[in-house]
Amino acid sequence: MIKFFRHIRQSLIMNNQTERYFKYAFGEIVLVVIGILIALQINNWNEKHQAQNKMVSNFQNLIEDLESNKLQLSNLIERRIEISEGAGLLIDNYENQIQVNENNFIALLFPVLSERNFKINRNGIDKVVSSSAYELEQMETIRDLIKSYIQINNTLNAFEIKENAAIENMEMITAGNGYFRTVWKTFRKNRFKTTTDYNNPDFDFLKIMENDELLYILFRYEFVTQTASKHYNDLTEKGDEIIKAIEDYKTK
Repeated sequence: MIKFFRHIRQSLIMNNQTERYFKYAFGEIVLVVIGILIALQINNWNEKHQAQNKMVSNFQNLIEDLESNKLQLSNLIERRIEISEGAGLLIDNYENQIQVNENNFIALLFPVLSERNFKINRNGIDKVVSSSAYELEQMETIRDLIKSYIQINNTLNAFEIKENAAIENMEMITAGNGYFRTVWKTFRKNRFKTTTDYNNPDFDFLKIMENDELLYILFRYEFVTQTASKHYNDLTEKGDEIIKAIEDYKTK
């Protein structure tokens, strides 16, 4: 083919057809440029197609992570509600001057003083975000939802850090007021698991509950549970929106 074009050029020059030669040369250049553009277009299409195929695989990882996060959030909500009900029971018994034995007291109080943290699974998110297809125009809805999901998670993390710090601070104040000295035997046995049956003869639930800081911790947990549940539900709902958007994207 190259020899054929070369022969035409030589023939035009030898026959002194300069004008026709330049027209031909220009046409040949146009053909070459068109060929290059077509090759680039095909290459771009192939790269885009490969990126989209890879994204489908990444979507599966993302959906699995979102489902795992959803299950974890559901378990956290159930556990928080259970602990909140226990805190409410201690408050109600104290207000009604009903004694609670040491075993029930420690079983209901100790979870209130434990930290609660949501650990997000984001391997799928990172894979999708780092994909070359992530910036495609048709990914706009999914991009916005993922950004919103990450933002809600950051808000939740900040909330949990603040909550855990508040509980720790109130524990220190309570300890300084002699509370932990009063029930030290109970907490020590629970911490080191030396027994599951507490029988401290000096244990007095109503006297222990006279501590204002302890009451504040219990009251606070009741209110905080509502806020925490809202954060968990918001994150769960946003995850469901992402999954739906992915299904719509794959259908299209």
